[in-house]
Amino acid sequence: MTHKYESFTEFEVRLDEMIQNQKLKPEYKTLLLEISELGEKAYANGLIFGLGWSVDDNNVVLDEYEIMNRGGNILYLTISETREYIQNLIEDLG
Repeated sequence: MTHKYESFTEFEVRLDEMIQNQKLKPEYKTLLLEISELGEKAYANGLIFGLGWSVDDNNVVLDEYEIMNRGGNILYLTISETREYIQNLIEDLG
C-alpha cells in the first residue's frame, strides 16, 4: 500500500529512486506495485489491517512482507507470496 500521503504515481517514482539508490531490487518493483493496489482493496474491504515490507540494517528492501490479517495475526511471507495471498483474499469476496 502506498503511504496515505502519496499517489500511486508518486509511489512508483519512490520505488524507481530506491532502485537507483540500490535499496530495492528491480525485480521487486512490479510486485510491490501490484501489492499496493491489491492491499488497498483488501484493506478497504476489511480483509487486512495493514502490511509492509521488511528492510535490513541498511534500509535495503528484503524479500519479506508482513501482513496483519483481520484476526490481528501477523503473517510473514515473501513478496510473491504476499501478492498471491492478497489476490486470493480479494477473489474470495466474489
